[in-house]
Amino acid sequence: MRGLEGLRVLVTGAAGGIGLACVRRLAVEGAAVAAADLRPPQNGIAALALGGDVTDPADAERLVEEAAAGLGGLDGLVLAAGIHWTGPTHEMDPDEFRRVLDVSVTGTFLCCRAALPRFTAQGSGRIVTLGSTASLGGAPGLAAYSAAKGAVLNLTRSIAVEYARAGVRANCLCPGSTNTPLLERLMAERANPDAFREKHPIGRFAEPEEIAAAAAFLLSDEASYFVGSPVVVDGGFTAS
Repeated sequence: MRGLEGLRVLVTGAAGGIGLACVRRLAVEGAAVAAADLRPPQNGIAALALGGDVTDPADAERLVEEAAAGLGGLDGLVLAAGIHWTGPTHEMDPDEFRRVLDVSVTGTFLCCRAALPRFTAQGSGRIVTLGSTASLGGAPGLAAYSAAKGAVLNLTRSIAVEYARAGVRANCLCPGSTNTPLLERLMAERANPDAFREKHPIGRFAEPEEIAAAAAFLLSDEASYFVGSPVVVDGGFTAS
């Protein structure tokens, strides 16, 4: 895609699932990628592997600084770190609720906060946050996850409108159900997983590579007029 060759990008949540798929796709497109997770991802794909906790302000700042130092600068972020908790809302421990929000919302905020001064100083920056179809509506048994992803969407919108004239583009990628270890665990808890799959008009779940393709597009020059957009990639789930 136009504009990805040589682009320097930090990807969080890069050890597996959608984050890892984004690392792979961006590397294929010629981008220089710093892959970050709680422990440095050992996949041999990224130019740089970093370890840190995005919920910790010092760690988030360090990840951005180490990515910029190791890549010779920083042009973009893909913020894919996230966790979930499933079960009845009234049975959820408040600490579990806080942790889900902390990883998705606080982690996204802290990484953006660390990178935005650099982006504004250079007059350009590209941010892709990871929301969900749960950003757009309720999800039974996933109250914390839905709350977190709704917050990520509106955080992204706020950053987008605040920094657009400084040359920063921020958009929220909202995937539907995607074949990752997280989805496998969720489906194992459902009485009839096939029925949920059939609610998708396309008749299947997404592959991580399909979501990564959308993330690559949003980082590319082709998405130059996307600002603060919730970009839904869900096989028709929210349209039906």
